[in-house]
Parts: sequence; structure tokens; C-alpha cells
Amino acid sequence: MKGTTRFGVLVADKRAEVHSHEIPEIMADEVLMHNVACNICTFDYQQWLGLRPQQPYPQAFGHEDAGMIVAVGPEVENLKTGDHVVPNIYYPCLQCRNCQNGLNMRLCENKIEPVHNKDKYGYYGPYGCSQYKIIKAKHVIKVDKNVPLEAICFVEPVSTAIHGLRKIRIKANEKVLVIGIGSMGLLNAQLAQYYGADVIISELMEKKIEVAKKMGFKKIINPHEGRFEEQLKEYTGGNGPSAIIIAVGVTQAYEQAFSVGPEMCRFLIFAANFPAPKWNIDPNLVHYRLWEIYGTIGSALSDYREAVDIISSGALNFEDIIEARYPLDKVQMAFEHAAKPGSYRVNVTIPD
Repeated sequence: MKGTTRFGVLVADKRAEVHSHEIPEIMADEVLMHNVACNICTFDYQQWLGLRPQQPYPQAFGHEDAGMIVAVGPEVENLKTGDHVVPNIYYPCLQCRNCQNGLNMRLCENKIEPVHNKDKYGYYGPYGCSQYKIIKAKHVIKVDKNVPLEAICFVEPVSTAIHGLRKIRIKANEKVLVIGIGSMGLLNAQLAQYYGADVIISELMEKKIEVAKKMGFKKIINPHEGRFEEQLKEYTGGNGPSAIIIAVGVTQAYEQAFSVGPEMCRFLIFAANFPAPKWNIDPNLVHYRLWEIYGTIGSALSDYREAVDIISSGALNFEDIIEARYPLDKVQMAFEHAAKPGSYRVNVTIPD
């Protein structure tokens, strides 16, 4: 396909612009994808804020994108023009030992890191916020055309939440405490509920508490009200939660979690932050209380596929997680909004 593609790019701290270059020629095993929308993730706006100096500029950002195929290479058999798709942004080789064993795709022995690799046009990044991008067919997952592509943008973050919940073995009817309900906290809470858990939420911001109530969550505790432990005992029948998901990367969240974890509690460290929060934990508590503590990032291919299925079923609410929508030409305004404390996902809509 001849022509140019316009794309959002981070050029410096607190500066996003729209650039363009020619559409590259697709190879035999590749497809050309037209992105329709792309979410601004925490990963993206932290770089915009200058909190990720390890990520170089100019960064053609965006990895929560979805769209449709507009051209396919001659060796591509299972995809065709017009198909709605989501890219697998981990780009696993699917051939190494770790891929063959179905491990987290970040452990691929031949993994590609577009965030740190410069292309022939001088840009880093996965081009998720680009009108057009080329991707190998093996890294594309076809989705139902009846599912809004705006919802399909959430496949990657949903897959990461699925991956974490699998680690802590969420079961039906058990009490699960989610600390912090930003975008990812709400996805974790919804998925835990989807799997049958009785979800309890801890959140300080009234705005987020109201969103959680709107989404149907009933057991919500605001620690600022001074009755956190008392309310938690009420909601758990005095036994405490079986699992705690720490979905906000702040020192107080860790302190809160480890202060209320009962014996045999399973902790999921879902969130990171920059600079890193403090972690002050007594190893004797871990020892004597038989605690299990899991870190998580990324997902396995099976999580990606399950995310597509769950989203396609309509089981998750994304409308209340998308706080605002901006056209590509307003990408700087989109980042200014996304970086405000307490913001949920900001979606960038991409024209033809």
C-alpha cells in the first residue's frame, strides 16, 4: 500500500506530537493494519512525565491498540483484508523453549523490544498510535467484528490481569481485597468477580469510589474514614481476605496489605511505580503466617486468547474505564489529561 502513515510520538518529556513517514512495504509473512483507536497506558504517560529515562525518544508509543487489516502478504493464510484484529504486542517467537512451554511471553528467548530498538525512520516504539503499522501475521489475533474495537484495545491489559489472577489461583466464593482501583485495579476487580470471587475494594479517591459503585461493586472501604480493619472484618466474616491484589504502586498500599493479611494469604504485586515505592516487610510474618507473595507483569499467549474471549462475551465494563477520547491531532492534550492524578484510560481515536 502506497502512501504515508501519521502517528503519535513522544519527542521529549511532556511533549507529544504527530509525525508521519511512508508506509513500509509489507513482507510475505506480514499484514498491514489500520489502527482505529489506542489507549494511553500508565507505561506511556510515565515516559511523557519524564519518569522513565530508560525509554528513548522519539518514541512512537502505544500498545493498547486495535484495528483492521487492509493488506496481507502472499504467505498469510488465515487472515484477510477487512478482518478486525488486535496485535500481540509481546512479539513472541513461538519457537523457543519458553514459548513452547507456554510461559509468560516476556520470557521469550528471542523477544523483540520495539521500545528500545530504533527503526529505519529513526523512531523507537510499537506504533500503536499510528494510522497504519506492519506486523507479522503470527502476532495478530482475529476478533469478532461485532465487538467494538474500542473494547478490543483492552486485550493486552486484561491479559496481564488474567495472568496475575492465575498466579494467585483465584477461586469462586473466596474473599479478595483489591487495593487501588485505577484502570488496572478495576480490571482486576472485574475479572476476580468474573471468576466468582467476592471482591472488596480499598480506595481513597472519592471519584474512583463513585466509579466502582456505578460499576456495581458494593463492598468498598475508604481508609480515610478510619474504619478500614473493622469494615474488612465485617466483609470477610472476621477471617480476612484469602488474597490481596495491590493494584497501585505506593508505599501506603503495601503497608495496608501486609497489615491485614491473615494466615495463608496470597498477595499479588500488580503495580509498579517510578520512583519505586518503599517495601518494609517483616520476613518472620511471611514465614509464620505462610504467606505467598507473587510479582506479575505481562502475560502468556493463553492469557491473551482468554482476554479476547472474555471481552467478546461482553462480561467486562470498559465504558466507565474510558475517561476521555481525543483525536490523534490532539495527542498532546490527550497526554495532559491521562497524566492527571486519578485519571482513568484516555483513548486516542485514529482517522483513516
